[in-house]
Formats: sequence, structure tokens, C-alpha cells
Amino acid sequence: MSTQKTSNPLAAGSDFIVLNASAGSGKTYSLVQHILLNALRPTQLHEAYQKILAITFTNNAADEMKARLLDELLEFTALENPSESDFFKPIWEELKIRPAELQQRAKHASNHMLHNYSTLQVGTIDQFTHRLVRTFTRDLQLTDNFEIRLDLEAMVGEALDLLYSTLGDQPELRDSLVDLIQERMNRDKSHNPDRTLRKEGLKSFDETTLQEVKNLPTPERMLEISKNLDEEIGCIVQEGRNWSQKCVEFLRSNSLDLTDFTYKDQIQKHFLTFWHNLRRNDLEAGKQALNSRLIKGPIDEWAALRDAMGEWQAKHQRKLLMLKQATAKLQQLAATRALLDQLSALQEAQNTMPLGAFNKLISDELQKEPTAFIYARLGERFWHFYIDEFQDTSNMQFNNLHPLIEHTLTKDERKNSALIVGDAKQSIYRWRGGRAEQFMSLVNGTNPLNRFNTDPAAPEMYSRETVQLDRNFRTYPTIVEFNNAFFPKLSNSLTQEAHQRVYAEDQVSQKSQVGEVGEGEVRIDFLHLPQGEKHSTAKHAENVFEHTLSRINELRERGHSLSDIALLVRSNKNAKFLANFLVQHDIPVLSTDSLIAGASFESKLLLAAAKLHLNAGDRESLFDLAFALTKLDKGPANIEAFTFQKNCVDGGLAYLQEVFPGAKKIKFAQQSLYQFGTQVFQTFGLLSSSNAMVDASLDLLFQFQSMGGALSDLPSWWSVESNKRNVSTAEDLAAVKIMTIHKSKGLEFEHVIVPFGIDDKNRDAEYWIPFDLHDELQRIPVTKTEKTEKLFPEEQLSAIKNEENFLWINLIYVTLTRTVCGLHIFVDGEKPDAFGKALREHFELGEEQRTVSLGKPVPPEENKAAEKPAVPKFNSDGSQARMSQLMLADTAPEHWFEGKADPRQWGSALHRVLQHSSAQQGRALERLYRSGKFSKSLHEEAESVLRSIEDRKELGPIQKNSTIVYVERTLANKAKVLRPDLIMSTESEVRIVDYKTGQEKPAHQKQVDEYSQALGNIFEQIEKSIIYV
Repeated sequence: MSTQKTSNPLAAGSDFIVLNASAGSGKTYSLVQHILLNALRPTQLHEAYQKILAITFTNNAADEMKARLLDELLEFTALENPSESDFFKPIWEELKIRPAELQQRAKHASNHMLHNYSTLQVGTIDQFTHRLVRTFTRDLQLTDNFEIRLDLEAMVGEALDLLYSTLGDQPELRDSLVDLIQERMNRDKSHNPDRTLRKEGLKSFDETTLQEVKNLPTPERMLEISKNLDEEIGCIVQEGRNWSQKCVEFLRSNSLDLTDFTYKDQIQKHFLTFWHNLRRNDLEAGKQALNSRLIKGPIDEWAALRDAMGEWQAKHQRKLLMLKQATAKLQQLAATRALLDQLSALQEAQNTMPLGAFNKLISDELQKEPTAFIYARLGERFWHFYIDEFQDTSNMQFNNLHPLIEHTLTKDERKNSALIVGDAKQSIYRWRGGRAEQFMSLVNGTNPLNRFNTDPAAPEMYSRETVQLDRNFRTYPTIVEFNNAFFPKLSNSLTQEAHQRVYAEDQVSQKSQVGEVGEGEVRIDFLHLPQGEKHSTAKHAENVFEHTLSRINELRERGHSLSDIALLVRSNKNAKFLANFLVQHDIPVLSTDSLIAGASFESKLLLAAAKLHLNAGDRESLFDLAFALTKLDKGPANIEAFTFQKNCVDGGLAYLQEVFPGAKKIKFAQQSLYQFGTQVFQTFGLLSSSNAMVDASLDLLFQFQSMGGALSDLPSWWSVESNKRNVSTAEDLAAVKIMTIHKSKGLEFEHVIVPFGIDDKNRDAEYWIPFDLHDELQRIPVTKTEKTEKLFPEEQLSAIKNEENFLWINLIYVTLTRTVCGLHIFVDGEKPDAFGKALREHFELGEEQRTVSLGKPVPPEENKAAEKPAVPKFNSDGSQARMSQLMLADTAPEHWFEGKADPRQWGSALHRVLQHSSAQQGRALERLYRSGKFSKSLHEEAESVLRSIEDRKELGPIQKNSTIVYVERTLANKAKVLRPDLIMSTESEVRIVDYKTGQEKPAHQKQVDEYSQALGNIFEQIEKSIIYV
């Protein structure tokens, strides 16, 4: 198999092309070009594009590719002189036809595509997999009308509820869950097992985990095995206690004190304390304890006892640790298996199937049926196959796709083809099943799938060729040259040749096609605290914030728009801190990572308050509310957080009311759900300043209220829906973008700032390792930590460390290749992480050197900053940077910036304001402005409307505390459902108010009459009004 560097994949002659495309190399351009080559190849088949299947990994990518295919065709057909097209020139040269003839083919194809756009087969791999499942419905013993469930989390939640409901009939499983809860509490983890079980339930759809769990015994048998293993632990624990007692007796019988020993602290810690209760402590006496000496007295006797204890530890240390890991995991795995059983029962009862189960179904079917027979049922549908982002494809996904590709390529009827695009250097989704190794094996030609019986020595069934794109169309030369030199050095830490080869110089090196030599800038700052200040993580973060702000302002002074700048971080936590700081300093930010409404403590506070309204004695909700308050810095200043939380749980709402007198409102029925929310936030001081999360929570609450939801149903609805709400805004605003490295993949930015290091720690990574202490358990999952590494086989541990290192380098690669003209990196100069150390080593810097500056700045494009509207600013009283000051919107209406609004949205928003007293209306209106519902002009117009109607007598009752106000409450009138805007109930009357926009119409009065009639059966005195806003 050959490998060539080229900028023209169309010239490749093999049936199967592997396109190795580094960042910025124009892979989408090449992919679209190659698709159109095959779409326009047939002379009289205008619908040839329907014989092409292109698979991407996101819906957005699929939609973008479909649009781009059609756009390229339409642009080409509109040219007066088709020979001017640089895009289509390689196509007519490859087809050996004239440009005019190709243009005629393009006209016919584009015309057919316009009328049959839905038949353009570009979609996600999940969509294609679903199509296969539909094809094999009967073979898979599925009913013809089964439904797909996309909400896997919700399905797992329902299955978990079913599991809990059956625990009365499964005492052993119930007891196991209790033990699991106790074990988690012993490790200072949450007592609630829900999160763990949900996580394991979701993880069970991972390919590796699915196969491993399938091989486990039944839940009942696992619990029996766990008891047997626990008995073995008990024997070791008792032996450890006996050794500890022997030490005590040795000291007592010889009238010795610990001061008579060397390393007395280690003897006390391990032999006398830890060994006395090895069930809760680790068996890990170190060299000091095992080499301790007795200064005087029976020296030889102590040496003999000490050595015997050392031999006993060497024999039992690994076994005890493995047994502890196994018993803890078996309880969890038993619960997980029971959960999966309930999930299967739920699927059968609902006739549903989660999308993630499709790959396994197809894989199992392929094991039973001949490949040709299965795919023959798809007919001669596709002649050409394209798979994008192949490095993120899982093994099972590719194994399901490859037989179809093979079936097509081995036919001789026509020139069928397949093209796979990927870049192993951008494989950062291993945790989602992506396996870069299978793409690597295709690139280097070692994958034997194209040979008979997958025998490497057998003849090829079809030819395969690797094409490497060697040019960079995104980034300026200085940055490209830096990356070309840096990554081959960085890859020296990899231990496996295949992974090292990915970052070899000939694989990484690119030629920039942007700008002139020397253009583009790379700036690296090794940050140090002022002399005399002691280093700490918090102080370094403050230093980073200041330097980030300074660099942003510097770029602005050079003429760059804020929208040109992106800050890339490893974690959402860092994204949140940066956003807080920048907004406090009047820098608008956009962040899609750190602003999930349900994850905020504001949301958790509201949810806890709702649960307490339903059950004032709910101790868990009392703790959740107190915990949220302390995290939001709203707890009492004179009480420690832990004490406040404990007092809340013990004292209940009575104690909470002592600290927050307004908390008494939580217990009593509220006038509306929305007003309940505002009262909660007002009680705890969260309405006094700008707070995007409060606004998002109130938005959600209003949405639920508008659906006719009741407070009793709010907790279950909120737990699901709040986690789907991202507090974000349109992408075309003049604001700095903050996102995680994972979210930045596939994007590009004029300037990239890397404020924090990119650490090489792989947190909470769990692996299945061999288990040799029971015949019915072959493997168990173990979280890799420094302590548990000794349990891993040496070869497996070496491979894992290499994979983790490879992933870390990939994260760095993705980060450093997002930029167009400026790369800015901040490193902790006093305590650099592995990335910082690698940079210092690359530039061969001494400790005194603190900056690196390469290249020259690229001036911004003229008037570029003016193209994007600015984020509206508002004043905030807060003196500390916090999330509350983010000016972000996730529901900005159409024409928002023109100052227009949809009449219904305009009226609905004003309803929310008008349900408050006049003293609170200004604050409510300000929240609408901050949340993006109103632009500045609409905000001013709304203020004018409020001033004009504040003295209207129809709204007089709303100002009285005794008035009960209902906003958009549903009324049942025979078979018709009515929802008046506002109902005010006083002691003497009920008043109906409806808000309208536009011109007066008779239908308006008729609608209000219907409201009055519906209430007439209950109330005698009813007043009705229409207010035009």
C-alpha cells in the first residue's frame, strides 16, 4: 500500500482512499470536492449523488456539508466562464472533459438536488445505523413499530425508579445497596447512590463495558461472591490485628517505649494503628517501618518480628487491595446489572430502544449472517462511501460499516470507491469510544481488512491508498513552523512506535498557505508572582486573570474585535472563573461550556426550596439548600459553612427562618410558580445584582408555569429539563469566547489564549483488569490511581500510560492548531505543569527567562470589528467577579438587535413584569434586559409602557399584599381550555385583565367574556379589562 503527500486526493488511483488530514489542511474542502467528482462522473445520471453515502459525527456537520455541496454546484453553474473555477478544475481534469461540459452536468445535478434535497445521503453514523436496524427489524426480533429513545439518561432514571420499587422483593440487593451507601460515606462521598448508578447505567452502553458486564455472573451470584471475598478480607484483617497485638505485647513484655526505636512514628502509624484495623486502612507499611531498628534491648527479637511482618505484608498486600476493590465493585456491579435488567424490561414494555443499542444489535447480527446476504437487502443503493472524523469512530462502528464498504468495493460492475478522512492527532474522544489506533493502522497500511480472511500475507481484495494533505490553509507561517518543530519533540515521551509515528516530523510538518514568511505570532509567558509572595494555586490564578485581561486589552488596542479572541481551557471550572473575572472588568464573554442552568447552585437552590415547599421536613433538601447558599456565599457570615449546613438539617425551616426571616414564604402557598421563584431568590439575596443563572432559572420556571405545570410536579421536571438549558447567546456577538478544548475541536479563531496549563492527569479513568482470586470472575473494573497501579499487569499498565500520554499530546495539538494569526500561552513559571516544562525544554530556556516571542503580529482586517454587534452592557453593584454578572442570553428573539419583538413574546414578557408590585417591576424588567429578552430599545419602550399603565385603576389591586394574583392560569370551560393573562382575587371581587398588542378587535372582547363566563359559576362579582400594550 502506498502513501503519498499531496494536495489533490482526486489524483489517487485506489478504490479505498485514506485521507490523513492534519488541522487546517482543508479536509472538508477536499471531501466535498471528491464527493462532487463522483456525483458528476456519470454522463447521463443526474441523480448520481443519491448513490453516495457520506457519514459525519454531528448533525451540524452533516447539515453544513449538505449545504456546501449544493452551494458549490450552484456557484459553478452561475459562472459565465466555467474555466475560472479553481474548485472544479481538478474535477474536469480528472474526468478528462471540458469545463463547459462539467458545468452542464452540474446544472442538471443541482436542479435535481434542489427538488430532491432530502435524498442527499449525508448524515450522522447514528442515522445510518438506525436505517440498518429498520432494515433488519424482523431478524432482530423487533416489532415493526418500535420507537427510538434519544433520552438515554431519562430511560436510565426510569429504570432506576423501577429498581428501587422492587427492592422489597430483593432483600439481598437492598442490603447490598445499603452497604454501598455506607462504603461511600466512609470515603466521604455522597450517601445518595443515584449518581453512581446512573453513571454506571450510561457507561454500560460503552462498547468495552458492555462486553465486560455481559460476562459477569447474575446480580444474585455476584452478591454471594462478594460475601465470600469479604470473608477472605476478614481473615487477613484478623491476621493483621494479631500482628499488631504481637507488637504491643513485645513492647509491654520488654518494657519498651516507641522512643527506643528508629522511625517510631511509622511504627505507631502502621504496625500499631493501621494494622489493628486493616478493613478501613491500607496495608502499606513503607521502608522506614520495615527497616526500623531497636536502639537498645532485644534487638534481634525485634528484627525477627519486624522481618516476619514484612514477609506477611509482601504476601498479602496486593491480595487485600484487590479483594477490597472487588467487593466494593461487586456491590456496585450487582446493582448495575439489576438496573440493566430493569432497563431491558422497560424497553420491552414501552416497545422502545435507546439509540446507543443499535451498534450492538447490528454487530451481533453480522456474527450470525453472511455479510453479502445482510447488505444485499440494502440493494445496490450506494456506490461511494465517505466517512469523516474517522479517528473518533469506535471499533464496533467501523466493524459494522466495513462489510458494507467491502461488499461494494469487491464488485466489478462500476468504479465504486470509499474515502475515509481523519487525523489521529485530533483523537480526543477516547472516553466516548473513539479509537485512533484503527485509523492509524489504515494510514500505515498494517490493517488487514482489505485482504482475504484478514490475513496480512493474503492478496488484496481491493486496493487501498493513503493520501496525506501537506498544506495548511488556516494558520500563518510562524505558528505552523512552531508546531512543526514542537510536536515531534513532545512525542518522544510516547513508548509505542505506532503512536510515536503519528507525530513523526514527516507526518506533522505542514506548509502554510496563509500570509508571508514570518507573519503570525507565538507568545509564551512564564508567570511569576511578585517577589516575596508565596506561591499558591489561587494566587497563580489571580495572576493568570490579570495577564489574560491585559492581553485582551492589548489585542483590542491593536484593532482586533473581541470576537476574534478565544480562551481555551481544560475544565469548565476554569471557564467559569475566567468568565466571572472578565465580565467584572467589562469584557463580554460567550461560553457554552460552563453555563448549564441545572448545574448552577442557583438552580439547585430553587429546586431544594420547591421540595421543601412540598415537604418541609425533607432533610436532604434542607442540606441541598444550605449547601447551595454557602457555595453562593449567601450563608451567614458569622457561622462556618459546615455548622450552618448542620444547623439547617437539624433545625429545619424554623432555624432557616431565624437566619432568613423571609424563608417562611417557602412553606405557604404562593400566588404563582414564577412568583414563588422570585420570592426564593429575593429571600436569599440573589435579586440584588445581575445574575445570569437566576434569570435562566426564572425563565425555566415561567416555561413550566406556561405549560400548566403544578408545583408538585416541578422537582421531577426540573431535574431533567434544567440540565438541558445552556445559558448561551448568539455566536455573532462582539465577545470573547471561552470554551473547553474538546468543544473547540473543528473551530478556528484569530487569536487563541491558553491561560491555564494543559495537565497530563487523566482523572477517574477506570479500566478492566484480570482478577485471579475467584473462578467466576475473570476481570473487574478498577480506577487507576497511584495506589491501585500495582494491581495492573505490567504490559497493560504500560499501554494505558502510553494511551493517556498520547491523549494529552492530542489535547495540546488541538489547542495549538485552532488559531489563525496569534497564539498566546501562559505558564506557571514557578510550578510549571508537564506542558510548561515541555515548552521550557523545547526553547532550552533557563530559569531566569520568562518570555518567548516569535514572529510578527498580523494586522486585523479592516472594519471586521464593526461587522458584529456588541453585547449590551449593564451596571452591577457587585465588587467581586462572579457568575452572576454574565450578560448572556439563550432565547434571544428574532430581530432582537433591530429593536423588534414578536408580539406574543412582547406581551408574555410584560405579563411577567406586571405580576409584580410597582416597586419590583423595575427590577423584573432589568432581568429581562439582562437575559436577552429585550434589547436596549425594547427595554426603553417597556419602561415607557409601564409608566403609562402604572396608574391604571384596573391594576390597582395588584399593589395590595392581600391580593392573590394568578398569571396565565388554565381554566376549564366545558371542552375548551382557557388561559387569561392575569386574575386578581380580592375580598370583594375577582378582576380579569388581558393584555393585547396591536389594534383593537372584537375577538379580544369575546375572549375576555369567555374568561368571565368560566369564572361566573364560582364568583359573583367579576370585573374584566383589556389593556393594550
